[in-house]
Amino acid sequence: MAVAKQKALSRDRGSQPLWVWLMVLTAHAGRCVYCDEKPSETLEHEVPLASEAGREIWWNLVPACDRCNGWKSKKSAARWAADMKLHHDHPKVGFVRNALPRHAVEGIKNRIAQVRREIQDAARRTWFERHYGHMRTPRLRREKHEEVARCTRALTRYPYPPWESPEARHSEEHCMRILCCGYHQKGSRVEFFTLPQADHEDLKRMAYAKGLWIGDLLGALLKPAIEEWRQSQAAEDDEDSLRSA
Repeated sequence: MAVAKQKALSRDRGSQPLWVWLMVLTAHAGRCVYCDEKPSETLEHEVPLASEAGREIWWNLVPACDRCNGWKSKKSAARWAADMKLHHDHPKVGFVRNALPRHAVEGIKNRIAQVRREIQDAARRTWFERHYGHMRTPRLRREKHEEVARCTRALTRYPYPPWESPEARHSEEHCMRILCCGYHQKGSRVEFFTLPQADHEDLKRMAYAKGLWIGDLLGALLKPAIEEWRQSQAAEDDEDSLRSA
């Protein structure tokens, strides 16, 4: 029975949708939660699937590098950290074959708690699902990592996490965050413009400094000019009316 259960759990490995891969591997600034140095490369089960409590579900996943994932093996994060602490206190006994530096081991508990809060943030989780939930999950691990890299680059364009911006309106299906999807605001529409590269870079810096989505910044800059034009048009219409009278 135990063998059959383990085979079933093994089949579930890697079955997470793309948006979960992105949500987890971009957490903790894209670093391994264990060593806090190497880039995250895999969805690591904090509580291993080999244990009774282990589950193949997003809230049991943390970002890890392949080395730490292999060193941790079938232990829980808490058990592995405890064994590494004993290894540093009693190196000759050999509690673990491989151990992280002491300073990294001592921070594992707090880093995992921080990553758990980040991954379990409902607004953040919903943002990833709304933006990437429709995308096919790549079969190859390399392709998943390419999608993570693209997502990371996209997130760097925003002055702050887009899921922290207000919603234009509520939707059960689409992202409505103003910072990333402001064009969904009622009565708004998308316009395209061209700028020299240097001006575009300065515009991005200006938007970052003001904490605005570029579209909102352009709208704010254009509103005074549009209002001035409206007033001039109204004045001209008044003059035309007087002449006609």
